[in-house]
Amino acid sequence: MANTSPQFKQEIPQMMYIAGETQDTSDDTTTLIESIIHGQVVHMLTTANDLALRRGARLFTVADLIFQFRHDTPRVDRLRTFLTWKAIRKTVKDADDKDALAAADDEPDVDDTAGAIKAIPAVHLPWDLASFFAEQPPDSDDAATATAADALTSGASLEKLRRDDERTRAMTVDEYATWSEYRHASFTWRKIKRFRAWAGLGVIADHRAGDDVLDVLGFVTSEMVKRLTAEAMAVQAREGLGIRVVAVAAAARKKATAEGLFGGARGEREAVAARHVRVAFQRLQCVPKKRRALLVGTRLPRRKELQLI
Repeated sequence: MANTSPQFKQEIPQMMYIAGETQDTSDDTTTLIESIIHGQVVHMLTTANDLALRRGARLFTVADLIFQFRHDTPRVDRLRTFLTWKAIRKTVKDADDKDALAAADDEPDVDDTAGAIKAIPAVHLPWDLASFFAEQPPDSDDAATATAADALTSGASLEKLRRDDERTRAMTVDEYATWSEYRHASFTWRKIKRFRAWAGLGVIADHRAGDDVLDVLGFVTSEMVKRLTAEAMAVQAREGLGIRVVAVAAAARKKATAEGLFGGARGEREAVAARHVRVAFQRLQCVPKKRRALLVGTRLPRRKELQLI
């Protein structure tokens, strides 16, 4: 009998916790979310491989992944910020290693070290305006640094910080410690081998070793889980305000009457169920009107493709 338990049983609830789901979810909900994200990853890898084959390349790149959600400007900005911070940490680490080697011989050049750390590595994409021209202006390095600095203070980054601040403002010390631990949870954090086998990397498509593909996939899939969880919680909230509110209120009154005025504390909110996740996924699959083609009166078939969460 095949093992139907989720492979990321620990990581998915942690990502859901960051999105606001603080209750213990069932295995059915975790398995459903893992199945949905697996379908999203397979779709992304298949599309990235097709884009690479169109260029005549055997391996896909980070740009092939980002190209699939290039119209989602806030997500691209958050991903730029993520990759920029990673490049900054790598640059500082390389500068520290260089200083350590230079200190063994003679005094290091302070100006060169400061300049290396001051320059912020920029994340360039093939469809950026600067990529359209073979020749770059003399101050292109300064412009790239300014672009990278703008990525760190973009509206998407500031909005994410604002949401995190609202989320953690009323937390206790223990809750904030848990939140700080769970915020690093992803499908790729310290489990690269398991993720590659689960996603089909090397079978569906493959990438060049040493690039940021796994980091991008880990970042995007983590955001997918959080967005799916937030939408499922919204579905649950609307469900509570709908038809079931009368039955819930009647049951609450009956319980209060049976237990008395001081019979016990009120029950906490139930965890998101699998049915909420299914409805949330259906809502997230709806194509926005601005991306729909006007096919009224035509015989062209309407193609239903999988939409990225």
